[in-house]
Parts: sequence; C-alpha cells; structure tokens
Amino acid sequence: MKRSHENKYAVYLMTEALMHIIYQKDLCIDLRAAQMIVRDRMMLQNGREMPVLCDIREVRRVNKPARDYLALEGSQWITALAFLIDPPVTDVISSIYLGTHALTTPTRSFTKKSEALAFLKKHGQQ
Repeated sequence: MKRSHENKYAVYLMTEALMHIIYQKDLCIDLRAAQMIVRDRMMLQNGREMPVLCDIREVRRVNKPARDYLALEGSQWITALAFLIDPPVTDVISSIYLGTHALTTPTRSFTKKSEALAFLKKHGQQ
C-alpha cells in the first residue's frame, strides 16, 4: 500500500510502515498551517498508528502556537517521530521543539535519512 497527498505546506508519502512528510521550501508555519498539516496526515493514516519522518530541512520558522499544537494534538497516531534537519536553521527549530515539550513519543533529529529511518524502525514498532 502506498498513498500520497500534497497541500501548500507539505507532501505526504505513506507506506505500510511509515508516514514521510516533506515540508515545502521556505515555509513559515503558523497555527493555521499546523492544523492543516496534522489534519491531512491524520486523513491519510485513517486512525492507524505509525512512525513519522518529517523532513523539515526547508522550514524557516515555526511559531509557538504552531509548535504547541504540533507537539500535543499533532502527536496523535504517531509511534515514533524523526526530524530530518539541515543545520543551523532547522536544527534550532527541532531543538526548540524537543526542548520545550515533554514528549511521550520517541523523538529525535537527524541530518542523515538512513539514521532517521533506522531510529524509526527501532522505536516505531507497535
């Protein structure tokens, strides 16, 4: 099974084992964007829990209301979360997210996709 979807904020690629979200270039995420991003991800997942790989290398900013929404409401149906980053900008964004929210879902940032996928495989099992 492979499904995909795209909106003005991200491209979603879903397989049996993984949801991969690739954020659009030069993106600034506010609460409205965060709500659409989460809604579309959940629509594809249709209640199924799975690990998620978020490629945020092109994101430029995420405001606090959006970060809060993504960390709380946005974490539903996620068994493990890996951020694919490109320092320094997205490293700072992911560090703020990781450092300001008590996460119950295994979450880490990576610069290499292969390492992110290995983490998700290890921690995303149900």
